[in-house]
Amino acid sequence: MTDSSPDEPGNGIAHQAPEVTYEIGADELPSEAVVRATTALTNTPVIELDPLYDVVDPVHLDGVFRESNSRTIHEEKSVTFRFNECLISVTRSTAFYAAG
Repeated sequence: MTDSSPDEPGNGIAHQAPEVTYEIGADELPSEAVVRATTALTNTPVIELDPLYDVVDPVHLDGVFRESNSRTIHEEKSVTFRFNECLISVTRSTAFYAAG
């Protein structure tokens, strides 16, 4: 996970929530990565998170990024949604988060 904060002191940019990039592991499902990264970002135990399926169907989320023999596997896909007060954008290899 990497952090970046675009609002350095004195640059005149309004405060924005920190952004975090979580690299999805080769053997990790996107739905698992969302939950794992959200626990790390919010410092909340997984048992205390709202269920992911209240926001997005985990099976369908994983299916969007599942490799197949079709030509569409090389297209850049992304899914964006709010989960446990975080804005999440998932791509094939990363999940980007902004708290708040």
